[in-house]
Amino acid sequence: MLKLLSSFSFAISLAIVLGIATGGFPKYDNEIATIALILAMTFSIANISFKIKLKEEAREMLIAFLLNYVLLSSIIILMGYLVKKYFEGFVVMAAAPPAIAVVPLTAVLRGDERHSLFSLIFLYLMSVILMPLIILIFLATEVKPVILLQNVALLILLPILLSRIFYGRIDASKAKIIANICFFFIVFSVIGKNRQFIFEDLSTLFILSILMTLRTFGIGSISKMVAEKIGSAEKAINYALFSSFKNEGFVMIIAFSLFGYSAAIPAIIALIFEMLWICCMEAKII
Repeated sequence: MLKLLSSFSFAISLAIVLGIATGGFPKYDNEIATIALILAMTFSIANISFKIKLKEEAREMLIAFLLNYVLLSSIIILMGYLVKKYFEGFVVMAAAPPAIAVVPLTAVLRGDERHSLFSLIFLYLMSVILMPLIILIFLATEVKPVILLQNVALLILLPILLSRIFYGRIDASKAKIIANICFFFIVFSVIGKNRQFIFEDLSTLFILSILMTLRTFGIGSISKMVAEKIGSAEKAINYALFSSFKNEGFVMIIAFSLFGYSAAIPAIIALIFEMLWICCMEAKII
Protein backbone atom coordinates (compact mmCIF):
# COMPACT_ATOMS: atom_id res chain seq x y z
CA MET A 1 0.00 0.00 0.00
CA LEU A 2 2.80 2.40 0.91
CA LYS A 3 4.46 1.65 -2.42
CA LEU A 4 1.29 2.65 -4.28
CA LEU A 5 0.92 5.83 -2.22
CA SER A 6 4.53 6.68 -3.06
CA SER A 7 3.73 6.56 -6.78
CA PHE A 8 2.87 9.97 -8.25
CA SER A 9 1.52 8.33 -11.41
CA PHE A 10 -0.77 6.05 -9.39
CA ALA A 11 -2.18 8.95 -7.35
CA ILE A 12 -2.91 11.05 -10.45
CA SER A 13 -4.33 8.13 -12.45
CA LEU A 14 -6.66 7.16 -9.59
CA ALA A 15 -7.77 10.79 -9.18
CA ILE A 16 -8.62 11.06 -12.89
CA VAL A 17 -10.64 7.83 -12.90
CA LEU A 18 -12.52 8.61 -9.67
CA GLY A 19 -13.08 12.22 -10.65
CA ILE A 20 -14.73 11.19 -13.91
CA ALA A 21 -16.74 8.47 -12.16
CA THR A 22 -18.01 10.50 -9.19
CA GLY A 23 -17.99 14.16 -10.20
CA GLY A 24 -15.59 15.25 -7.48
CA PHE A 25 -16.50 16.91 -4.21
CA PRO A 26 -20.13 18.02 -3.79
CA LYS A 27 -19.10 21.22 -1.96
CA TYR A 28 -16.07 23.38 -1.22
CA ASP A 29 -14.09 21.89 -4.12
CA ASN A 30 -12.19 25.13 -4.77
CA GLU A 31 -11.20 25.53 -1.13
CA ILE A 32 -10.17 21.87 -0.79
CA ALA A 33 -8.06 22.02 -3.96
CA THR A 34 -6.36 25.26 -2.87
CA ILE A 35 -5.43 23.92 0.57
CA ALA A 36 -4.26 20.65 -1.02
CA LEU A 37 -1.99 22.52 -3.42
CA ILE A 38 -0.42 24.59 -0.64
CA LEU A 39 0.30 21.41 1.33
CA ALA A 40 1.49 19.49 -1.76
CA MET A 41 3.98 22.18 -2.68
CA THR A 42 5.09 22.59 0.94
CA PHE A 43 5.88 18.89 1.47
CA SER A 44 7.29 18.40 -2.05
CA ILE A 45 10.08 20.85 -1.29
CA ALA A 46 10.30 20.22 2.48
CA ASN A 47 13.57 18.28 2.19
CA ILE A 48 15.16 20.52 -0.40
CA SER A 49 18.08 22.63 0.79
CA PHE A 50 18.09 26.12 -0.65
CA LYS A 51 21.87 26.36 -0.40
CA ILE A 52 22.91 26.68 -4.02
CA LYS A 53 26.42 27.03 -5.46
CA LEU A 54 25.36 29.49 -8.12
CA LYS A 55 28.51 29.39 -10.24
CA GLU A 56 28.42 25.59 -10.49
CA GLU A 57 24.73 25.43 -11.33
CA ALA A 58 24.34 28.59 -13.46
CA ARG A 59 24.65 26.81 -16.81
CA GLU A 60 22.06 24.16 -15.96
CA MET A 61 19.70 26.78 -14.52
CA LEU A 62 19.94 28.79 -17.73
CA ILE A 63 19.25 25.74 -19.89
CA ALA A 64 16.25 24.77 -17.74
CA PHE A 65 14.95 28.35 -17.99
CA LEU A 66 15.30 28.41 -21.77
CA LEU A 67 13.61 25.03 -22.16
CA ASN A 68 10.71 25.68 -19.79
CA TYR A 69 10.02 29.40 -19.83
CA VAL A 70 11.19 30.26 -23.36
CA LEU A 71 10.67 27.19 -25.56
CA LEU A 72 7.75 25.42 -23.84
CA SER A 73 5.90 28.58 -22.77
CA SER A 74 6.16 30.09 -26.26
CA ILE A 75 4.69 26.97 -27.86
CA ILE A 76 1.88 26.86 -25.28
CA ILE A 77 0.98 30.50 -26.04
CA LEU A 78 0.87 29.73 -29.77
CA MET A 79 -1.43 26.78 -29.08
CA GLY A 80 -3.66 29.12 -27.09
CA TYR A 81 -4.20 31.21 -30.21
CA LEU A 82 -5.25 28.05 -32.07
CA VAL A 83 -7.89 27.21 -29.44
CA LYS A 84 -9.07 30.68 -28.42
CA LYS A 85 -11.95 29.25 -26.39
CA TYR A 86 -9.40 28.25 -23.74
CA PHE A 87 -6.85 31.01 -24.35
CA GLU A 88 -6.82 32.08 -20.69
CA GLY A 89 -6.04 28.53 -19.60
CA PHE A 90 -3.14 28.28 -22.04
CA VAL A 91 -1.69 31.61 -20.86
CA VAL A 92 -1.79 30.51 -17.21
CA MET A 93 -0.12 27.24 -18.23
CA ALA A 94 2.62 29.10 -20.08
CA ALA A 95 3.18 31.37 -17.07
CA ALA A 96 3.50 28.52 -14.57
CA PRO A 97 6.79 26.99 -13.40
CA PRO A 98 7.61 23.32 -14.09
CA ALA A 99 6.03 20.56 -12.03
CA ILE A 100 7.62 19.90 -8.65
CA ALA A 101 7.44 16.23 -9.63
CA VAL A 102 10.32 16.90 -12.06
CA VAL A 103 12.83 16.25 -9.24
CA PRO A 104 11.54 12.84 -8.07
CA LEU A 105 10.86 11.85 -11.68
CA THR A 106 14.45 12.70 -12.57
CA ALA A 107 15.57 10.27 -9.87
CA VAL A 108 13.19 7.55 -11.07
CA LEU A 109 14.41 7.93 -14.67
CA ARG A 110 18.07 8.05 -13.52
CA GLY A 111 18.74 11.61 -14.58
CA ASP A 112 20.94 14.18 -12.84
CA GLU A 113 18.91 14.85 -9.69
CA ARG A 114 21.25 17.53 -8.32
CA HIS A 115 20.97 19.77 -11.38
CA SER A 116 17.24 19.11 -11.56
CA LEU A 117 16.78 20.16 -7.94
CA PHE A 118 18.70 23.44 -8.15
CA SER A 119 17.19 24.35 -11.52
CA LEU A 120 13.70 23.78 -10.11
CA ILE A 121 14.37 26.06 -7.12
CA PHE A 122 15.67 28.75 -9.48
CA LEU A 123 12.62 28.52 -11.76
CA TYR A 124 10.21 28.72 -8.81
CA LEU A 125 11.91 31.84 -7.51
CA MET A 126 11.77 33.32 -11.03
CA SER A 127 8.10 32.40 -11.32
CA VAL A 128 7.23 34.85 -8.55
CA ILE A 129 8.05 37.60 -11.07
CA LEU A 130 7.43 35.83 -14.38
CA MET A 131 3.99 34.37 -13.69
CA PRO A 132 2.23 37.67 -12.93
CA LEU A 133 4.17 39.36 -15.74
CA ILE A 134 3.23 36.83 -18.46
CA ILE A 135 -0.44 36.78 -17.43
CA LEU A 136 -0.63 40.57 -17.32
CA ILE A 137 1.02 40.90 -20.74
CA PHE A 138 -1.46 38.60 -22.47
CA LEU A 139 -4.54 39.12 -20.30
CA ALA A 140 -4.04 42.64 -18.96
CA THR A 141 -7.67 43.66 -19.40
CA GLU A 142 -8.98 40.48 -17.79
CA VAL A 143 -6.94 40.12 -14.62
CA LYS A 144 -6.67 42.36 -11.58
CA PRO A 145 -2.97 42.51 -10.62
CA VAL A 146 -3.78 42.50 -6.90
CA ILE A 147 -5.74 39.23 -7.16
CA LEU A 148 -2.98 37.63 -9.23
CA LEU A 149 -0.25 38.66 -6.80
CA GLN A 150 -2.35 37.32 -3.91
CA ASN A 151 -2.53 33.93 -5.65
CA VAL A 152 1.21 33.86 -6.32
CA ALA A 153 1.93 34.78 -2.70
CA LEU A 154 -0.52 32.16 -1.40
CA LEU A 155 0.47 29.30 -3.70
CA ILE A 156 4.21 29.88 -4.21
CA LEU A 157 5.69 32.11 -1.51
CA LEU A 158 3.69 30.62 1.38
CA PRO A 159 4.67 26.99 0.58
CA ILE A 160 8.32 28.04 0.26
CA LEU A 161 8.20 29.61 3.73
CA LEU A 162 6.24 26.71 5.26
CA SER A 163 8.64 24.17 3.78
CA ARG A 164 11.48 25.64 5.87
CA ILE A 165 9.55 24.69 9.03
CA PHE A 166 9.56 21.03 8.00
CA TYR A 167 13.08 21.02 6.52
CA GLY A 168 15.03 18.14 8.05
CA ARG A 169 12.12 17.20 10.31
CA ILE A 170 10.15 14.83 8.10
CA ASP A 171 11.23 11.68 6.31
CA ALA A 172 11.45 12.14 2.55
CA SER A 173 9.28 9.07 1.84
CA LYS A 174 6.54 10.36 4.16
CA ALA A 175 6.70 13.83 2.63
CA LYS A 176 6.31 12.27 -0.82
CA ILE A 177 3.24 10.28 0.25
CA ILE A 178 1.62 13.39 1.77
CA ALA A 179 2.34 15.37 -1.41
CA ASN A 180 0.90 12.60 -3.61
CA ILE A 181 -2.30 12.46 -1.53
CA CYS A 182 -2.63 16.24 -1.86
CA PHE A 183 -2.13 16.06 -5.63
CA PHE A 184 -4.84 13.38 -5.69
CA PHE A 185 -7.33 15.81 -4.10
CA ILE A 186 -6.38 18.58 -6.53
CA VAL A 187 -6.87 16.48 -9.66
CA PHE A 188 -9.94 14.69 -8.27
CA SER A 189 -11.60 18.06 -7.59
CA VAL A 190 -10.88 19.68 -10.95
CA ILE A 191 -11.49 16.57 -13.07
CA GLY A 192 -14.76 15.89 -11.26
CA LYS A 193 -15.99 19.45 -11.71
CA ASN A 194 -15.26 19.34 -15.44
CA ARG A 195 -16.09 15.72 -16.27
CA GLN A 196 -19.01 16.73 -18.51
CA PHE A 197 -16.45 18.24 -20.90
CA ILE A 198 -15.05 14.79 -21.66
CA PHE A 199 -18.45 13.52 -22.75
CA GLU A 200 -20.01 16.64 -24.29
CA ASP A 201 -17.25 18.37 -26.27
CA LEU A 202 -15.50 15.53 -28.04
CA SER A 203 -14.29 17.64 -30.98
CA THR A 204 -12.46 20.11 -28.72
CA LEU A 205 -11.19 17.24 -26.59
CA PHE A 206 -9.69 15.68 -29.73
CA ILE A 207 -8.00 18.96 -30.73
CA LEU A 208 -6.59 19.53 -27.24
CA SER A 209 -5.33 15.94 -27.13
CA ILE A 210 -3.42 16.42 -30.39
CA LEU A 211 -1.91 19.70 -29.16
CA MET A 212 -0.89 18.21 -25.81
CA THR A 213 0.65 15.20 -27.54
CA LEU A 214 2.79 17.55 -29.64
CA ARG A 215 3.54 19.74 -26.62
CA THR A 216 4.59 16.92 -24.32
CA PHE A 217 5.81 14.00 -26.42
CA GLY A 218 7.03 16.12 -29.34
CA ILE A 219 9.06 18.77 -27.54
CA GLY A 220 10.21 16.37 -24.83
CA SER A 221 11.44 13.79 -27.34
CA ILE A 222 13.28 16.36 -29.45
CA SER A 223 14.97 17.87 -26.38
CA LYS A 224 16.01 14.43 -25.17
CA MET A 225 17.34 13.39 -28.59
CA VAL A 226 19.38 16.58 -29.07
CA ALA A 227 20.77 16.40 -25.53
CA GLU A 228 21.83 12.77 -25.98
CA LYS A 229 23.77 13.68 -29.10
CA ILE A 230 25.62 16.65 -27.60
CA GLY A 231 25.74 15.71 -23.89
CA SER A 232 25.21 12.99 -21.32
CA ALA A 233 22.24 10.64 -21.03
CA GLU A 234 21.64 11.83 -17.44
CA LYS A 235 21.23 15.46 -18.46
CA ALA A 236 19.08 14.41 -21.43
CA ILE A 237 16.47 13.18 -18.91
CA ASN A 238 16.55 16.56 -17.13
CA TYR A 239 16.14 18.48 -20.36
CA ALA A 240 13.31 16.23 -21.55
CA LEU A 241 11.39 16.86 -18.32
CA PHE A 242 11.97 20.62 -18.16
CA SER A 243 10.90 21.01 -21.77
CA SER A 244 7.64 19.09 -21.36
CA PHE A 245 6.32 19.62 -17.81
CA LYS A 246 4.40 22.46 -16.20
CA ASN A 247 2.87 22.44 -12.73
CA GLU A 248 -0.61 21.52 -13.94
CA GLY A 249 -2.03 21.31 -10.40
CA PHE A 250 -0.96 24.90 -9.83
CA VAL A 251 -2.32 25.90 -13.26
CA MET A 252 -5.70 24.35 -12.45
CA ILE A 253 -6.03 26.32 -9.21
CA ILE A 254 -4.96 29.66 -10.70
CA ALA A 255 -6.96 29.19 -13.91
CA PHE A 256 -10.28 28.36 -12.31
CA SER A 257 -9.84 30.91 -9.50
CA LEU A 258 -9.32 33.70 -12.06
CA PHE A 259 -11.41 32.59 -15.04
CA GLY A 260 -13.67 29.73 -13.93
CA TYR A 261 -13.42 25.95 -14.15
CA SER A 262 -13.44 25.75 -17.96
CA ALA A 263 -10.09 27.56 -18.06
CA ALA A 264 -8.55 24.61 -16.19
CA ILE A 265 -9.42 22.13 -18.96
CA PRO A 266 -6.15 22.53 -20.97
CA ALA A 267 -4.20 21.73 -17.79
CA ILE A 268 -6.33 18.64 -17.16
CA ILE A 269 -5.62 17.28 -20.65
CA ALA A 270 -1.95 18.24 -20.35
CA LEU A 271 -1.64 16.38 -17.05
CA ILE A 272 -3.02 13.18 -18.59
CA PHE A 273 -0.46 13.31 -21.41
CA GLU A 274 2.37 14.14 -19.02
CA MET A 275 1.56 10.94 -17.12
CA LEU A 276 1.59 8.96 -20.38
CA TRP A 277 4.91 10.59 -21.29
CA ILE A 278 6.46 9.53 -17.99
CA CYS A 279 5.18 5.97 -18.41
CA CYS A 280 6.75 5.79 -21.87
CA MET A 281 10.08 7.17 -20.64
CA GLU A 282 10.10 4.81 -17.65
CA ALA A 283 9.35 1.85 -19.92
CA LYS A 284 12.06 3.13 -22.32
CA ILE A 285 9.57 3.25 -25.18
CA ILE A 286 10.88 6.73 -25.99
